[in-house]
Amino acid sequence: MQIESDYYRSRELFVQEAEKSGLRTFRVRVPFESIPDLFIDFALAKRDPERALVQLSGTHGIEGFAGSHVQREVLRALPEGGPSLLFVHAVNPYGMALYRRANGDNVDLNRSFNLAPVRNHDYDHFNSYLNPTSRIGFFLAQPRALLAWLRLGGQRTRQAVASGQMHQPHGIFFTGTEIPREVKLVQEVLRTHLGGVKQVTVLDIHTGLGKFGDELLFVDPDRETESPDYFAKCFGRHTNLEDPANGTYSIHGRISDAFRRALPAAQMRYCLQEFGTCSAWSVLQALRLENFEWKFRPRGTLPTPRVQQAMLEAFLPQNPAWREKVTRLGVERWHQAWAMLQA
Repeated sequence: MQIESDYYRSRELFVQEAEKSGLRTFRVRVPFESIPDLFIDFALAKRDPERALVQLSGTHGIEGFAGSHVQREVLRALPEGGPSLLFVHAVNPYGMALYRRANGDNVDLNRSFNLAPVRNHDYDHFNSYLNPTSRIGFFLAQPRALLAWLRLGGQRTRQAVASGQMHQPHGIFFTGTEIPREVKLVQEVLRTHLGGVKQVTVLDIHTGLGKFGDELLFVDPDRETESPDYFAKCFGRHTNLEDPANGTYSIHGRISDAFRRALPAAQMRYCLQEFGTCSAWSVLQALRLENFEWKFRPRGTLPTPRVQQAMLEAFLPQNPAWREKVTRLGVERWHQAWAMLQA
């Protein structure tokens, strides 16, 4: 199955499909470095003033290619009536355009909504491995990281590496030290166009975490106590929790909290739909390689073909069965969420 892997072509196709379906489209420019034509695109259909369904792609840049494809497939056959609809395309356009997960300030947008300092001192045990400063460092830091993993154990290591950190601005999983403008822009659109809704469901499409082809549905029961039961009924299957003991991890600064802050009067139910691609080790190697090269290449330039290919393999596998499953389940979950709000 053909899934577009160019940001500019993806956004062009998204806008075309949205306009064909009669949705209002608008965009917000998010320039970085020497790249002026970076936009978060929105497609809006105001239907029910009290209920809304929001679907996002590209919160993590390069992961947006799969999400963009799902959005276009949904837009090709929208049901009549029901809740108001908002599609957010390429929340992180810089990352999507340059094949990286973080934005132009190296901020991970799904770890960026922090209203207090993030303290993750265990990250320092792995910093030289995750963020080498020389090519030889890719290899020399491995024994130290292995020893730290043996000392801390798998559960604490996953939390240390991936939960988010605020003190290494050039390191992967950087939370940033202030709320990034991409998040603020999406918040403003939510307030402006959906400020009066009483119920809102948010679907946020991601790739990279989990076994190849597996679908994980992460919800926020600590914010929405009924969300596991709600989405289990909606999707007809169990949901997943952020749990280091079960091979995942909890994160700082969830972007879902930014959406709740934008719509404080609404009952929000948020689900992060994640599709596994390859081993966690392979994904981490791609992130290490990309971030190392990004720090040293001229600002605003594309990564080398080697790095680009490594990132695409980690977040957009070529496997036709994987692509078919992502498309099918992405579209299916949207329609299930629509039907649940409709009921």
